[in-house]
Amino acid sequence: MYIREGAAPGGWTKPLAACLLLLLLAWGVAQAVADTTAYERAWQAAGPCAAGERGHECLSTVPAVIERTDPHRPRKSSHLYFTGDRPPARLEVSYEAAESFEAGDRVELTYWRGEVMKVSGKHYVWHEHVTTGGSMAVLAAGLALGAGYPGARLLLLVRGRRRPAEEVLPSPLPFLAPLLGTAVWLLPLCCQHPTSLFGSTGTLLWWGVGGVVSLGLTGWAWHATRIRVPEETPVPARAARELPDGEDVFLPARFLEHTDYNPHRFGTHVVLGAQGPAVTPHPGPGRFAAKAIPVDRLTLRTVRRARGEEGELVAHSWHIAELGDAGRPVRLAADPDDLALILRALQPVRG
Repeated sequence: MYIREGAAPGGWTKPLAACLLLLLLAWGVAQAVADTTAYERAWQAAGPCAAGERGHECLSTVPAVIERTDPHRPRKSSHLYFTGDRPPARLEVSYEAAESFEAGDRVELTYWRGEVMKVSGKHYVWHEHVTTGGSMAVLAAGLALGAGYPGARLLLLVRGRRRPAEEVLPSPLPFLAPLLGTAVWLLPLCCQHPTSLFGSTGTLLWWGVGGVVSLGLTGWAWHATRIRVPEETPVPARAARELPDGEDVFLPARFLEHTDYNPHRFGTHVVLGAQGPAVTPHPGPGRFAAKAIPVDRLTLRTVRRARGEEGELVAHSWHIAELGDAGRPVRLAADPDDLALILRALQPVRG
């Protein structure tokens, strides 16, 4: 028997652990934003040391000669080796730098806070990568947004906790819309203002506009993932829209069993129109390869949400109509509103 993951013992564990881990990582990265920004600004403000001065915060340059290079790509580190006893004897650089410099090249090494920050040659200049506060803030925000997806899974489990254990819950994919929409405005804000997200009128306006967009997308995702329960009556009395007279309408729908009108489960749509309902392997136009549905043979038993392995065959939001085909059980799956239209068109269908 299939048991929904969230209803099974420990079914909450994976999304909860993933959510907490991502939030913890985001918090840890966020703690480093201020120090990283201070380091970045100190480097940008550093100027050359005065004549005869060797300060910790100023830039000092010394000549050096490259003894050999050791380029490696893509995963191993590349290095420059220098002649003489003066440190550094070896410096880790990018692959491009190790390829561009050659043995015997005379270069200048720029020191700052005791570290080599630049190697200047005649044809190439290498700079040490300095992590920016903006990139750290973007990483922290990205990790926090990443926690939103397993958080959405938890939310759906909470919403469906009173539903039968074998019933398929809606997919959390619609919540990607507010997460990605938030990323569009939040990540640039973090990049440009890593330590002053609320520090000016401009950033507050940014938050206001972006927050409205995110709230709107979240409301849409909440509505899209609602658990729609079929009506109590055997045949839904409400239809989503009226069918145009004399025109064929193709609705995504699937019979889940092999039948004479759905051979080898080939049908992907049900077409409704003046010629009667039929199963087709395409969304139209035209009734090419259509198989007429034998309405007189069908008896409606119940309409329910998808259960168990049915969630792997159809969309999680679809409903299932259980029908009797001359005593043989068959299932018809479609979006709830489309299913209401199809069942109305299958009259006379009686429970």
